Amino acid sequence: MAKTALVISGGGSKGAFAVGALQYIQQHVQPLESFALYCGTSTGSLIAPLAACGELALLERLYTTLKQDDLVKLGGIANLVTGISVHDATPLKKQIDTLLTQAHYERLRTIPVFLATVCLQTERLVYWSTQPVASTTHYDVEQIQNVTDLRRAMLASCCQPVFMQPVEVRPGAVPIRQYVDGGVREATPLQAAVDHGAETIIAITLNPQQTPADSTQKTKAIQVLERTVDLFSEDVGANDYRLAELYEQGNQYLQAVRHTLLARGVAPTIVEQALAQPSNPFAHTAVTKIHDIRPQARLDEGGPGGLTFQPAAMQAMLRKGYAQAEAYFRALPAA
Repeated sequence: MAKTALVISGGGSKGAFAVGALQYIQQHVQPLESFALYCGTSTGSLIAPLAACGELALLERLYTTLKQDDLVKLGGIANLVTGISVHDATPLKKQIDTLLTQAHYERLRTIPVFLATVCLQTERLVYWSTQPVASTTHYDVEQIQNVTDLRRAMLASCCQPVFMQPVEVRPGAVPIRQYVDGGVREATPLQAAVDHGAETIIAITLNPQQTPADSTQKTKAIQVLERTVDLFSEDVGANDYRLAELYEQGNQYLQAVRHTLLARGVAPTIVEQALAQPSNPFAHTAVTKIHDIRPQARLDEGGPGGLTFQPAAMQAMLRKGYAQAEAYFRALPAA
């Protein structure tokens, strides 16, 4: 069986769409706890660990019943002068501390899970991983050592900078390190899945490939900010896929070359030696298929930045996620 990764992007309350997609995957594709590795950014960092533990019912409850006050204490623009963020994520911290138990952590210790954050001090993408993994030139990796690390890493990955306060995953560390939403650098954390041997990736992204043109005049700063956030998110998300798809296409090409040479009678040892050159940029990757599941249109029910949590709207997004996953997988050619 191919080594399959589950990757879930950021998007706040739009995570309900991902949970709907997971419902279909659980019922018709494979059990959620059977993936080889799990990667999440922002709301995806809440969903991925619970999916790895098979907690679909809990995810369904969270993403259809939680309200704004359960997660964020709303503030005003004046907080930018007097505080560190517009809103206060303390309610979200309390939710995570309650939901993520020691039993969950013990289960996750045996499962490769990567949660994407960004360090404000180093400006680096930082994955918090349940496994001991080396950092690379492109990102750092910190190993999750206990349930407190896990909870704080999940919180940090969710905290949109400026809107929510940064998180010290290990308070008192020297030098100080504060972490924020991994979506600043990686909206859909595909790179960790590619780098750690995934052959197939099921990626759930909570934004359409492109936000449609909006011909209305912007007359307020908040409207300009919302549109700017959309622009940045789309650009980061497009880059996430561009690199991953390059690896996908490269490995597909190498597979085709391998099959052609073998079919023409070239000795297997010669074929493998030829493809194993040190200069082969795809030598340490295996991905040959990325399933890209995403909404066809913007999930306006989630509000700007996915910060609107309304049960009825989230239930609607969940249904959209299920329907989109169903449409995607049913359209695939028979194996």
